[in-house]
Parts: sequence; structure tokens; C-alpha cells
Amino acid sequence: MVRNLKGKLVATPVVDPIAAADDAWFKGHEGRLFRLRDPAPLEFKEPLGDPGDGFSWRVLVARTVDGGRLRLPVSLAWDLHNDHAKDQHLQVIFDQVAPAKAKALLAKA
Repeated sequence: MVRNLKGKLVATPVVDPIAAADDAWFKGHEGRLFRLRDPAPLEFKEPLGDPGDGFSWRVLVARTVDGGRLRLPVSLAWDLHNDHAKDQHLQVIFDQVAPAKAKALLAKA
């Protein structure tokens, strides 16, 4: 015997786990404008390529005025630890690699 049940499809919001982790990091580090972390697998559409000898790919995450995040791939010396990077150093890197549109979105301290 089979019962005929009527169901309803409910769209579940797609949650980007990488963006959620960045958001949680910034919430736990009040006052910070930048975060440096390793890239997640397939985070960027195109392969990043070879970072160069003695370098590794990282992601420079910047907090924007509207509460959003910018993610920029950067090749940095492998011995720079993500957790030791200070905002003033990351600001210099951001200023060197970010396009003008990205700079305009950056939150001001």
C-alpha cells in the first residue's frame, strides 16, 4: 500500500564555506582589516600557476566598507607565516597588488 504525500520543494541557501570562515575570522579579530591565509582547493576559477622558487600562494582577504570581503591571490615567501602577518604589512601588499576598484572598496580604519 502506498500513500500519496504532497511535498514542497524548499530552496536552501548556498553557503560558501570559505566566505563563512573568513567572516568568522574577522568577527573573532575585531579591528583587523586584512587576513592572510592559504587558498582553498578550487577557490579561484583559473589555476594560480607556479608561485616561484621559495614562494607559495596565499589569499589576502580585505574587509570592505559594506562588510563584504575581497579575496586576492598573492605569491609570498614561504617562510612568512599567515598568523604573524600584521595589518600594516598586509596593507602594503594590498596597495601593490589590488586593482583600483578593489582599493575603493576597502574599509577605512
